[in-house]
Amino acid sequence: MDSAKYLVGLVGPEVLEAAEKDLFHPVRLDLDCCGALEIRYDFFDESEWVNLSKRVRSIAPDKLQIGTIRLKRDGGKFADTRAIERLKLWETILGADQVPEWLDLERDCLNDFKALNDMARPKGVSLLISEHNFVRIPNEIELEAFAGDVKRVGAQGLKIAAMSNSDNDCDRLYKFAKKFSKKFQMFAAFGMGETGRVSRLWSLKEGCNLTYGSIGRSEAPGQIDVSIMDRALDQFESMNSQIEILAFLNQF
Repeated sequence: MDSAKYLVGLVGPEVLEAAEKDLFHPVRLDLDCCGALEIRYDFFDESEWVNLSKRVRSIAPDKLQIGTIRLKRDGGKFADTRAIERLKLWETILGADQVPEWLDLERDCLNDFKALNDMARPKGVSLLISEHNFVRIPNEIELEAFAGDVKRVGAQGLKIAAMSNSDNDCDRLYKFAKKFSKKFQMFAAFGMGETGRVSRLWSLKEGCNLTYGSIGRSEAPGQIDVSIMDRALDQFESMNSQIEILAFLNQF
C-alpha cells in the first residue's frame, strides 16, 4: 500500500480552463491543496480527451492523475448505453504522449478489465476499481465480495463511495478498510450524504489512503471543498475522534 495519503480533487472544464487562463486564479490554490487530481473525461468533449492529461500536467506537474470516464448510473455524464465504446476511447487516451498514472473502472464493467489492463500496463498505468451506491452502504458480506472481485482480476486499487443514512452507517466502511486496505496500493472507502461527510476524512484514520473533495461545485452528495479538507489534514494528527473532525467541518 502507498504510505502517502492522497486528497483527490476533481478536474472538469471550468477548473482546467480557469487555471490555464490565469496563473493567479483562485482555483490554482485549490489544485495546490490536492495530492492527486481526477480527470473527469466524461465532463469534456471527446475531441479534447487525448490531450487532457498533458494539459492537466502543465498546470499541476507534481500531482498524481486518475483518469475517469464515469457512467451516468455511477454519477457521471457518459451515457450508460455507450459503456461498450469506452475501451476504444481509453485506447486513444493511452496512446497519447502523456497519460494518467491511474484509470478508474466501475465494478459493473469488470468484463472490460482484462482488455483495459492489457492496454494500460505497457504504459505503466494502474487500474482502480470503483463502486458507487447512491442508496445505502453495502453490508459486510457485500463489501467482502467486492474486495474479492477486485483482487481476483488483479487490480491495484479499490474505491467505494456509498450513501450513508445514519450517524453510525459508515462504521461498516471503516471495518472494511481495516481488513482490506493493506491488500491494495490505493484504497478509498467513505460515505456520501450529510452523515457521510466526516468519513471522507476519518476513513484516512481507519486505513484508507485515498479520499475525494470538490474544487468549486460539488459533484457528489456530502462532498467537501478541497481547501477545507486540506486545512483539516494539516491538523489531522491532533484530531482523535470523528466528533473533533465534525466540529472542525462545522466551522465552515
